[in-house]
Amino acid sequence: MQAVKNKKLTYLLICAVIVVWGIILYRVFASQQEEDVPVKSKMAVEKRDSYDQYIIKEDTFKLALNYKDPFLGAEEAGVKTANLEPQTVNVIPPPFDPPINWEIIKYLGYVVNPDTKKLVSIVSVNGNERMLSDGEFLEGVKVLKNKRDSILVSWQGKKKYIKR
Repeated sequence: MQAVKNKKLTYLLICAVIVVWGIILYRVFASQQEEDVPVKSKMAVEKRDSYDQYIIKEDTFKLALNYKDPFLGAEEAGVKTANLEPQTVNVIPPPFDPPINWEIIKYLGYVVNPDTKKLVSIVSVNGNERMLSDGEFLEGVKVLKNKRDSILVSWQGKKKYIKR
C-alpha cells in the first residue's frame, strides 16, 4: 500500500518539477525575443502658462519700526553719534606650539617586580627600549604612572596616557 502512495507522490512531484522548469524556460526565451512593439508614451505636452501672466501682488503687511535697536543698548537709534574714523588694532598672534608626535613613544608591556610588587613598564622611545618605573626618564620622556593597560607619560610639558 505504501508503494502506491509513493508512486502517486512521485508522479505529483514530477509534474510540479515540469511546471516549474516550463515557467523558467518560457521566461528565458520570452526575454530573448525582440519584438517591434511601439512604446506608447502617456506623456502629453502640457500647455504651460507664460510668466507674464503672473502678477506681482503688493505686500499685505507693514513693518513696525517703533522698537529700540538691540545693538545700541540703552541709547536711542537716532541719538547715537558714531565715531566713523577707522581704528587700527594691532593683533599679536598667539605663540605657535608645534604639534607633539606621540607616536615615537610606545608602551610595550609591563613586568611585576617580585621584591616590591610594583609594575615596571617596558617603554620604547625612538626605538630605544628600556624598563622604567614611576618617575624615571628615557630621552626626555618621564613615566608618571604605570598601569597594566597604559602608562601616563610627560613629554615637552604635556601629559598623555599611552596604551599598549
